[in-house]
Amino acid sequence: MKMTDQFDEELHMQSSATSESIAIAGDARERLTRALETLPPRFREVIILRELEGCSHKEIARITSIPMGTVMSSLSRPRRQLHSALAKSAEGEGTHEL
Repeated sequence: MKMTDQFDEELHMQSSATSESIAIAGDARERLTRALETLPPRFREVIILRELEGCSHKEIARITSIPMGTVMSSLSRPRRQLHSALAKSAEGEGTHEL
């Protein structure tokens, strides 16, 4: 942007969080936490390191002291379980009326 260009507020406007968006994010975080708690500890550890912390398979193997192949196979089942738990949670939430 050159000094002579006009400032465009819409282009540079920061999105502000509304109370509704904050509540929705909090609800999603709570559902994720409950779903993670349904996983066995080893699966929970591996999925958190990979999906939430962004660790590589190699880093997870080093951190958890389990073989790399076990790390890779240990991600598939908890992902399915987590997906299922979140889907059930969402179905349950959808049945409640305000």
